[in-house]
Amino acid sequence: MSELEVLNLVKQSQEQLIIDHVSFHIADGEFFVLLGPSGSGKSTLIRLLCGFETPDAGQIILNGQEITNQLNHHRNLAVVFQDYGLFESMNVFDNIAYSLQNQHMPRKEIEMRILMASEVLELKSLLKRALTDLSGGEVQRVALAKVLVKDADLYLFDEPLSQLDQKARYRIRQEIMMIHHLKRKPTLYITHDQNEAFAMADRIAVISDGKIQQIGTPEEVRNRPKTLFVAKFLSDPPINLLESYLQYHDVRYHMTTDGLQLILPTRWTNGLARLGPQSKISLGLRPTGLIPQWDLPTLEGVPHVRAQTQVMAVEPMIGRVLVQLKLGFHTLLTAEFDDDHPQALYIGAMLIIGIKMEEFLLFHPTSGELLN
Repeated sequence: MSELEVLNLVKQSQEQLIIDHVSFHIADGEFFVLLGPSGSGKSTLIRLLCGFETPDAGQIILNGQEITNQLNHHRNLAVVFQDYGLFESMNVFDNIAYSLQNQHMPRKEIEMRILMASEVLELKSLLKRALTDLSGGEVQRVALAKVLVKDADLYLFDEPLSQLDQKARYRIRQEIMMIHHLKRKPTLYITHDQNEAFAMADRIAVISDGKIQQIGTPEEVRNRPKTLFVAKFLSDPPINLLESYLQYHDVRYHMTTDGLQLILPTRWTNGLARLGPQSKISLGLRPTGLIPQWDLPTLEGVPHVRAQTQVMAVEPMIGRVLVQLKLGFHTLLTAEFDDDHPQALYIGAMLIIGIKMEEFLLFHPTSGELLN
């Protein structure tokens, strides 16, 4: 049984915190995805886990043993890097065999493992070929074979699909999941691509500026983002952000924004109380959370608000349509609807929309923390 524990890891470069007190746990057999934009600290974190760099503070514990300052070759890891980490001077077989040979594994055992991996990843006919003769997808499968032949305590994937086209990305993603299910060890997968993260993860950690913003299941981080950064990063099309105003009156908070006035549920009062009796607040509304008037019957019995809007622009997509709506005097909202009522969506049309109360995301005006 294997597990990884990262505790308050810190890495500083000059006076800048690259990794800022990062903590997380990956259980045995869990596929854990670290998701964040470029420059967020993802690659530095994997270098710390691999032992290529040493943290300034914190602990890395693998299988109950601290490996924070352990040399790289003493850590039983299997890693696929963004640049694959292969040797162009070697053929496919020798690349796969390299790490096993360094472990002084018997030749027959190496050959057996490579034969098994080459059959699983359809590389058998390529074992004697040079890397320069392979396609990008084939090279990536060689990198995966190096992982598959190892019996590691932890499997790490650092942006492994970034250099592949869409078709190859789908296939390699399936093969990575197959390897994970075969090994059933802790797996850390690093990516900037939210589609990859949501397709593969048991849990996701969203990272920005070296800090973990939120850890949860794909459903948790998508539906209840804990910070404004997470809400913006995971929203496609971009989340609608409205500057709004709160006022506490008659044991309830009232919220006003351009085109909307409503009384907020009492269950949100404690979270909002830190702002005081009057305050600005950032209101987030996801485009998929705006319900067009022909679907309003689905909100029967569900707490929601309705608003009058005007269609300002229409952008047809495959199976859906993006609509820009004017709310109030000057607020523009982006909505995403199914494309089953095109006759109702034309520039200038008046459209009533519904918004479930559970879709309202209220963020602290300065820290960006979710308050409801």
